[in-house]
Amino acid sequence: MMSQDKVNSEITIRKQMKKFAIKSMYGFQTIIVYGMGKRLGIFNYLYDKAKSKNREGKISSISFNLEELSDNLNLHLKYLDAWLHMALECGIFEIDDSCEQCAKTAPYIYDLLIDRKHKFYIGGTISNFYKIALYQDLMVEGFKTGKIRNLLDLPAEDNIEAQQSSARVGVLIEGLFAKRCNEDRKKLTRGAMVLEVGCGYGFNLEIWANKYKKAELLGIDIDSNGVKYAKTLIDKYNWKDRVEIMEIALETYADTTDTKFDFILLNQVLHEMDPDEIYRLNVLKNIYSLLRDDGLLIVVESMIPDTFAPKKQFQLYDVMHKLLEVGFGSRFYDEKSFKELIDLSPFTRAELIRERGDYFWAIRK
Repeated sequence: MMSQDKVNSEITIRKQMKKFAIKSMYGFQTIIVYGMGKRLGIFNYLYDKAKSKNREGKISSISFNLEELSDNLNLHLKYLDAWLHMALECGIFEIDDSCEQCAKTAPYIYDLLIDRKHKFYIGGTISNFYKIALYQDLMVEGFKTGKIRNLLDLPAEDNIEAQQSSARVGVLIEGLFAKRCNEDRKKLTRGAMVLEVGCGYGFNLEIWANKYKKAELLGIDIDSNGVKYAKTLIDKYNWKDRVEIMEIALETYADTTDTKFDFILLNQVLHEMDPDEIYRLNVLKNIYSLLRDDGLLIVVESMIPDTFAPKKQFQLYDVMHKLLEVGFGSRFYDEKSFKELIDLSPFTRAELIRERGDYFWAIRK
């Protein structure tokens, strides 16, 4: 006779139907509704509205009605009504009974999907899922031709979205760094020189500059759109005395400066560089030359195991990263191959600092 545990765990056609027909439909519709809301500016509008009403305190929810969205964003009410109805069904919003025909964000939705600076913000990740749908034609062409595209050719809007997603990881990584690298944190708190290689639009640099107010920071990148945007943050936060952004390649900067840094950040950048191993070793050699002898290189990279390696842990976000960037020639590492890369470089110590699903490499001379 079959045990009750086995009966309960047995995969049935009903369970599979529920998984693919119900859960998948809700998941898909949530991605579509959220992605459309981002493109239409609805979630940015709600973010700005919340901040204008409560600049300092914690924001738990934000209310709105369709008429204000229509008036402020120049959107048609009929379409907004259909969009909101599905967003309510997916649990993004709920009815706000305090006013007539109003909706409000469901519990924690402001933190998860609207507040770009919250450590649990996953809006950028969901937007990346949405982008897969938008770029299907290009991906299908890649399947058939093997064509590789340049990330810098993406529209600035899409690059900003992708880098905001990486910045969310940056919030978690800074928190892990502060917890696990106590002496390094103290050095930063007292004041230190920080270089971010591949600073992009400045979202990750923003995290460190706001946290460590005595540190001097330099961000470099070859993306003119990113550099232009990052420079606006200097004016926004009045950082002129301690933050600089330069449009320059790493190798050029390393060849033309005598400056040495206490910390160098490489946040989700290495996998996007030229996949040639010699090129990447030269990147590490240049970083080595810019780092002080007692300095720390912080590398944040998705560690992606071989496709057919036994699955040991939750990998959805990492594998999504691989799928999103395969068309741009990105090449990732697993723990073993990354250590092998470091062993070939001038660096002598590389420690993977991990806590649950968050991790970074602490690399020293």
